[in-house]
Amino acid sequence: MNPSMDPERPGLPRPTGGGLPRWHGDGLIARSLRFTATAMAPMVAGLVLHQNYWVGYALLTCILGFTLDTGGSARHRAVLFATAGLVVLAGALLGAAVAGHLWLTATALVATAALYALVEAVHPSAAFAARFFCLATAIAALDVPFRPGDVGVVVLFAAYAWLMSVGWDMMTGLWRTSTAPTLSAIAAHLRATQGERLLFAGIVAVAVAASFLVGRLLGLPHPQWAVFAVVIVLRDDTHFSRRVMVDLALGTVLGAGVAFLYGALVTSPAGLMVGLTLAALVRWPGQKLHGALGMAAMAAFIILLLQLVGTLTAMPIYAAADRVVDITLGCGFALAALAVNARLRLWLGWPSA
Repeated sequence: MNPSMDPERPGLPRPTGGGLPRWHGDGLIARSLRFTATAMAPMVAGLVLHQNYWVGYALLTCILGFTLDTGGSARHRAVLFATAGLVVLAGALLGAAVAGHLWLTATALVATAALYALVEAVHPSAAFAARFFCLATAIAALDVPFRPGDVGVVVLFAAYAWLMSVGWDMMTGLWRTSTAPTLSAIAAHLRATQGERLLFAGIVAVAVAASFLVGRLLGLPHPQWAVFAVVIVLRDDTHFSRRVMVDLALGTVLGAGVAFLYGALVTSPAGLMVGLTLAALVRWPGQKLHGALGMAAMAAFIILLLQLVGTLTAMPIYAAADRVVDITLGCGFALAALAVNARLRLWLGWPSA
């Protein structure tokens, strides 16, 4: 076989040394365009169909599918995107089951956060899936009721995101080979770090419970954002967690400021869609320049999305200020969790994380 050809997709060349070709799906330009085309599809569909209640679940499915896409054959990728849809559905169904019950909702969020902590260090894909499981649970329990018809929406957009993945590689003639971890490697890692994983899961669970309940006591409109801040920044690697925490805090302030100014100047749905598209396009270039810039792009995307919903429903939404307050609260509890984790590891005689 010609060594320049991809064995998983005969006829398509694999990239050879010297870096990725310009339009390779994992290159910066191509990744930005793929992400934008994948993430904006639910917004465009919602705007055209004059619907908004299911857009959140469609968006979660598309973004999670994009993050789980580790390449490989079309069949292998179909499994990955199906997994993304199943994760969103499982989280949404759990959230729907506890919706309206404060303590059940808190328990569900704690359980999903603990699951995240157990798998966080296995592979980035596992961490992303667990985070989105937590997020889907929070959205269904606290924001958007999950309806039976949303199952079809999730399936449809999982299929669309898969088509974007394989279609891009077929169009460019550069097929991305799989970088997914093996099951044996995952199992070996979990066995080797069982004690540390359980301790970390307990600490993350407490931090999530505290951030959610304090957010509710303070009357914050989006206490789940504080929860999500905890699962974004908390990693078993303390130094990396602190860096992500700083990036998230700075990025949230920057992104909220930009989105607030843009939303004050541009109030039409079409103009807000342009802002959403720009935020999606700069997500990965910003991340490459500095982690805070990547976080800022996502913060601006979320705030503009909520402002678009507010415009379409004629309801005032103060997403920029709410986002800053909630993320700050979550980062505060995450910082406390890191300190507790470090003390307990020291007391147990384990090496520092």
